[in-house]
Amino acid sequence: MEQTKIKQLFKESGGIMSTKSLVEHGVSHYYIKKMLKSGLIESLKRGIYKLSKADLDESIEISFMIPKGIFCMFTSASIHELSTNIPFQYHVAIPKKDKVRLPIYPPVKLYYWDTVQYSTGVEKIKRDGQTIFVYDREKTVCDFLKFKNKVGFNDAKEVLKTYLKRRDRNIDQLVKYSKLLRVHSIVDQYLKILT
Repeated sequence: MEQTKIKQLFKESGGIMSTKSLVEHGVSHYYIKKMLKSGLIESLKRGIYKLSKADLDESIEISFMIPKGIFCMFTSASIHELSTNIPFQYHVAIPKKDKVRLPIYPPVKLYYWDTVQYSTGVEKIKRDGQTIFVYDREKTVCDFLKFKNKVGFNDAKEVLKTYLKRRDRNIDQLVKYSKLLRVHSIVDQYLKILT
C-alpha cells in the first residue's frame, strides 16, 4: 500500500489507528512492521500507532491507550478552565478493579474509582475529530472538594470560586452530584460561605 494512502487512512481516523483497524483496511502485519522500522509510524502502545510526524493532542493519545479512562481532577479542571494550575501529568479515572499498563510518555496519574464516583458526570468532548471523555464542571468541583486534603485547600477553593463565577454553572446539578458522591455537607457549607 502506498504511503499516501496510509497517511490518508490515519488522517481519516483522527491520526491514530490500531492493528485491527489497519488490517481491516488491507494493511498486512508485515507492512505494519515495515512502517514501524522505516519510521513512518510510531507505536503508542502495543497495537496502537500514530503517524510519526502527526502532531496529535496528547489527550487523544491517552484516550486510545486507556479506553475506559475519563479525564478528572486537575486535567478536567484545566479543560473546563476552572483552575490556573497546569498539571505536569494527565489525571485519569478508571474503574476500581481495572488494570492499565501506562505509557512512559505522556505521564499519567490514575485514580481507581468505584462505580458511582466513576460513572457520574461524564461528558464527551470532540478534539481533532476524536471523542475524549472528561468529567463535567459540576463533577470536577465535587471531586476537588471531596479530595481537598489531597489536592490542597487552595486548589479546591480556586476551582469552586471560578466555577461559581461562570454564567453556565448549574447549582442544581452540583447539589445533585454532591449527594450522590457523599460530599453534600461540604458543598453546602462552601456554597453558603461563597454565595
